[in-house]
Amino acid sequence: MIHCICNNINTETVDQAKSCGAKTPEQVQSFCGTEFNCGQCRESIQARLDVLIEAPAVLVAAE
Repeated sequence: MIHCICNNINTETVDQAKSCGAKTPEQVQSFCGTEFNCGQCRESIQARLDVLIEAPAVLVAAE
């Protein structure tokens, strides 16, 4: 899924940024070496980060 059309940031890129420590959409943009243009991607990027932050807790609970 494309999260940021302006900078061509997709789900895989957000996941990579998260694995390198990104916790905010601004940090994802920084990881990519880009800056927000229109800013419409902030919510989408944050939603993906939220899923990744919650994922370990779900996996532990399932064990």
